[in-house]
Amino acid sequence: MRPFSQKARSRTKVGNDGNRAAEIVPPKDGGKLIVLTAPLTETIDYAGYFIQMAMASMPIWMEGVLNRKYPNWRQVEHNPDGSARYMPAGVRLVEASLLREFDAEDIVACYPDDLDRFIGARTRVVAVSTHNPLGVTFAAGVYTSIFGSSKEPINSHYARAMFAKIHSSPFRKAFKVIGGGSGGWQITQTNTLDELGVDCVVEGRSESADSMALFHKAIRGEALPREINVAHPRTRKEILVPDKRTTFGVVEMTTGCGRRCHFCVPDLNPQIDIPKENIMAGVRANAREGNSQVSLATEDMFIWGQVQTDTPFFFPNREALLGLYSDIVNTPGVQYHVLSHCTMAPLVVDPLLIRKLSEILLPKSPLHLRRSKH
Repeated sequence: MRPFSQKARSRTKVGNDGNRAAEIVPPKDGGKLIVLTAPLTETIDYAGYFIQMAMASMPIWMEGVLNRKYPNWRQVEHNPDGSARYMPAGVRLVEASLLREFDAEDIVACYPDDLDRFIGARTRVVAVSTHNPLGVTFAAGVYTSIFGSSKEPINSHYARAMFAKIHSSPFRKAFKVIGGGSGGWQITQTNTLDELGVDCVVEGRSESADSMALFHKAIRGEALPREINVAHPRTRKEILVPDKRTTFGVVEMTTGCGRRCHFCVPDLNPQIDIPKENIMAGVRANAREGNSQVSLATEDMFIWGQVQTDTPFFFPNREALLGLYSDIVNTPGVQYHVLSHCTMAPLVVDPLLIRKLSEILLPKSPLHLRRSKH
């Protein structure tokens, strides 16, 4: 594809904190064809999950509390080419999906403050993954209101700053902005696509052929739908596991949980457990790129190893689970492991499994209560 012919003038750069900084200098190479990013507050790999949870819940006027507690939280790591050394697992999944159809030289995942280094005359898509872009979740509304009348969480402030930065690009007319991630619904249900400068919001996973078709349409300059629901993978073979470092070392373990609660969107996804060799490849990729922490993403860790069998979902596969977690925590470079979601039934059904898992995992926990014998 030929580069977009419009010449862009330098503009004042707006930092991720919303403040004006230096002049924008367009990339000399024309930038990347596809640029992937996410809000800084959802990307940082610093101080554990608690700082991200705080930023998703505390109002922006309390940002100073976190600044004093974690003065270096904005410091991020870069690869030699300026791309992000770590990104949320969702961004890495989009990247892995795109690499099946595009050259690596055409794609970059970068932090919001580095967008100007990669958005240029050649750029046709800026894809944004979000978890809580507008702070309209129940938890965010409750916790921000506790601190006063301001209901904009810190995370929402930084998400809006990121979207404003994208919108102010001198090349904005040449590319499409595609939003997605678990927080994409906030943009559609609040009808803020125009306000945020988003052309299309995707509900679903990037492995879908529909997702890739959307990128091809954007690159061709065709109009995109405002909203689109794409198909979820139905088999193990369709699920991708990124081979690059993710924020907090998140590696997907399962999709769905099997209870089919109609109010829970993740539960309505097909119940799939990721093959052990794929999980371990994701773990080793994180360790190889300097991540000392791993966390398996799942709606219920205890269904892994017995999906699509005749065994009821609340009877866990003890041998499979013990083998998986043992291999993870004993992977060279892995110092910490953080558990994700689980249900209580297996604790009653197989207390021995819980005892054995505790022996394997508690020594690798990043948190230990002072008065606990563990």
